[in-house]
Amino acid sequence: MRQADIEILFAEHAAAVHAAVYRLTLDAAAAEDATQEAFVRLLTRPPRDDTNIPAWLKRVAVNFAIDTLRRTNRIKQLGEFEHEALDRPDVSDTTLSDDLKAALSRIKADHRAAVLAVDRDGMSYTDAADLLGVHINKLKTDLLRGRRALHELLKGSALAGNGRKE
Repeated sequence: MRQADIEILFAEHAAAVHAAVYRLTLDAAAAEDATQEAFVRLLTRPPRDDTNIPAWLKRVAVNFAIDTLRRTNRIKQLGEFEHEALDRPDVSDTTLSDDLKAALSRIKADHRAAVLAVDRDGMSYTDAADLLGVHINKLKTDLLRGRRALHELLKGSALAGNGRKE
C-alpha cells in the first residue's frame, strides 16, 4: 500500500478510529496514540484481507489501547477525571452524562469497552467481540461485570434505576 493511499484513508477514517478509542479510554492523548499506531501498522504491516480496512483500523487501535491500559494499569480515579474538549465534534462523546463518564472511567478497560460497544453503540455481541478481538464468551462476561460495576458505582443516582424491569 502506498503512502498516498494511507493519507487518503487517514483523512476518511481517522476521526472514527479516534472516537472508538476515546470511548474506551476517555483520554484524548491515548486515543491519538492508538489512532496513530493503527495507521503506522497499516503502512508497515497491512492486513492480508483488505476488504474492510476501516474495521481493521478500529480493531488495531482498540487492541493497542487495551494493551496500553493493561500494561500501564492506568485507571483514573474519580477526582482525577477531567472533561476534554476535542477539535472534531464527532470524536467527543456528548451523549454520556458527566456521572456516567466518571463511572465509566473507574471500571476496567475490558469491561468499559464491552459496555460501550453493546449498550451505547448498539453493536451485536458478535460484532462487538470482533471489534475488540475477543471470544464472544469473554465479551459477555466483560459486559456482565461492567454493567454490575457501573450499577454499584451509580447506586443512588437516577442513572442506576431501581433494578426492576418495567
